[in-house]
Amino acid sequence: MSTFEQLVRELLQVTKRVDKSLQQLQERAVRIRQKYEPRTEFERWKQTLGGRKWKRRQFERQKGRCLHCQKQIRLKGSHIDHIKPLSHYPSLAIAPENLRLLCAECNLSRGNRDQLEPY
Repeated sequence: MSTFEQLVRELLQVTKRVDKSLQQLQERAVRIRQKYEPRTEFERWKQTLGGRKWKRRQFERQKGRCLHCQKQIRLKGSHIDHIKPLSHYPSLAIAPENLRLLCAECNLSRGNRDQLEPY
């Protein structure tokens, strides 16, 4: 077998490995996009007029209190919490029935645990 033929065969083997790696990376990219896309949608929604109005109305409904600890909160420092976490329920990213306001401390300590009812 000539050196040229060997080089061609090695090139084909390397190309197959590269193609397989590329396919795996593309599959990972799809999974990553699926995981983080709802978060992006939610972050964009928060900045819209509709998102800001929702937050103001929710703040008034909750009488300016955190639904967990009942401490007074300020509108500007309050956190919009997903009752059913985004990581488990991405389709509920901006569903009003899945959102509520919490103080920063309560929201950050909650993590991504399911909480079907208000605390």
